Amino acid sequence: MPTRTQMKRRPGSRDVEPSIDLMSPVTEDIGEPSSFVRPILRVLDEAEETMDESEQDVWHDSLDLANNDFEESHFLGASAVQDLDLEVPTTPYSSNFRQVSQDPRMRAFFVKSPAFFYGHGETASKVIAGRVYATLGPTWPQRLIQKFMQVTLPAFPIVNAMRLMASIETPVSQQNASYPHALLCGIIGHSITYESEVRLLFSTVWKDAVAAEDEEYKAPRLQTLHLALISLATRPSQAHAVNAMSLARSVAIAHILGLHLDCAGWSLPRWEKSVRKRAWWALIVLDKWTAMIHGRPSLIHRINRSVPLPTLKDSDWGEFTSSQAEEDSMRSFIGQCELALVIETILDGFYSQESQRRTSHAEDLSRVGAEVDALQARLPACLMSRKGNAATGVRCFQLTLLGVRVLIARLHVSTPQYEVGGKSNEHGSYSLAVSVIDDFVLFLEELQPDSDYNGFWFPHCSFLMTATFVLLLRVIRKTGQPPSLSTNSDSASVPGSHLHGDAVKLAKRLVDTMLVAKEQHQWEVAETAMISWADILRSTNNLPSEVVELANRIQGQQQENPWMNFIGQLGDDSWLNGEMDWMFGLGGAGGQSQPGALGQPAL
Repeated sequence: MPTRTQMKRRPGSRDVEPSIDLMSPVTEDIGEPSSFVRPILRVLDEAEETMDESEQDVWHDSLDLANNDFEESHFLGASAVQDLDLEVPTTPYSSNFRQVSQDPRMRAFFVKSPAFFYGHGETASKVIAGRVYATLGPTWPQRLIQKFMQVTLPAFPIVNAMRLMASIETPVSQQNASYPHALLCGIIGHSITYESEVRLLFSTVWKDAVAAEDEEYKAPRLQTLHLALISLATRPSQAHAVNAMSLARSVAIAHILGLHLDCAGWSLPRWEKSVRKRAWWALIVLDKWTAMIHGRPSLIHRINRSVPLPTLKDSDWGEFTSSQAEEDSMRSFIGQCELALVIETILDGFYSQESQRRTSHAEDLSRVGAEVDALQARLPACLMSRKGNAATGVRCFQLTLLGVRVLIARLHVSTPQYEVGGKSNEHGSYSLAVSVIDDFVLFLEELQPDSDYNGFWFPHCSFLMTATFVLLLRVIRKTGQPPSLSTNSDSASVPGSHLHGDAVKLAKRLVDTMLVAKEQHQWEVAETAMISWADILRSTNNLPSEVVELANRIQGQQQENPWMNFIGQLGDDSWLNGEMDWMFGLGGAGGQSQPGALGQPAL
């Protein structure tokens, strides 16, 4: 990745001396095509991102860089600061308080307090980093960090790339307390997934990365959240309890740092406002998918946040040109943020306690379907094309979009209240399921192992593969049943036999594709999903005869794999032995299913 001084300036940009820390505010438009950017990002007010000409050269101190080992800076909300003007001087700075927003309607203060530090902190992180470097040898750490910057960071832009590069290049003699030893441990552990030569060291390295992350929580700052987000986005990840607690702590840190509020008008450097915005939305993405996967409440709610969706202007490029691949990756991240909002609609409409008290979900189904249709309609060509080499993150977005369609089809199949014209729409629901699964399977078949498998993938991609497989089993079971003996023609109707045949063919195609990905190409995303498949099949009563052979093939492939041996070393592995029928509604006519552990890896 080129340094800032190596980048080309855009025509017309101001002639200023390049600086590696990107602290100066930048106002140049990055020149994205308005035909794409305005609709997909729902940009309602472009003036929001525009600085007044008189403010261009104003220098704002960083909140994040002001933290040290002796003081902590915490955000104070309206209930805490409504009478603060009695104590705080008119200047936005004082010895204990900093006011970052002058808007009287949205006052924002940060208070400095002594850091009640415990543990070993930076000293421990430095020792842990030393162990990680010793485990991997002299060359691998740097290679893995570069891999992170090439594959993960463009698609999951939670860290300022320039500041990260500057930290890496800092000589040992100049490394101070703010040097990101713990963050680099997490980056290295995360990136092992991309390199087959060192994958077997994942368990050892990841234990150290988790230990370094724990030290970071003792003095929360933006870097702490970065590390937590990297940890939660690392594959494979079956440490359910560890991840759940890490997510909860991450949300708490985000609130402490005030990330839940729109900081566009705050007196902060441009780079910091962009990083805060991206990190917050990355946290929303992980929170919503964690809630969906585990069936637990989301930790972040609409009524307590005001941060608008990120735009291309929130990237690190500033006034410098960027490549098409970098822009496409950023668009894929923005798309993931929009999909997280769709997941939020699903969670609120179908899985919240309030939704369980409703007798009909017809309006909820229509609303979530309309959201996805609207999103698809405004997607740019780079996020829709399946041809050629895609920028990192694009394939992950495409699979996630198709997976969300599968989840919506699952709602149609499992929501009996949904009717059209007063008649049951069962046939339409199963037709929809077969159609969207066909798209999903075709996408997997068209992936290029050499270029796509080793790109960026969220952990929840494995969950979507499992949800697709289980929905297929449900369709096969339902459409293969004989017609009902009920005298009511509407309730007695079942989908046509052609749907049954199509579903069986799709199941065979899906299994064939996943087995090749797992066995021939060691694609960990497929491997993680198939572990869940095998467990589901073992726990399902009365498998349809059409899938018995497929079940035998799947279960026969689940041999010991050293790459997956870390399961249980970092968290609870009881999900491997859990009963799965209850979760996916597959309970057979001849037996009862008992609730068990959730059979899908955690985020």
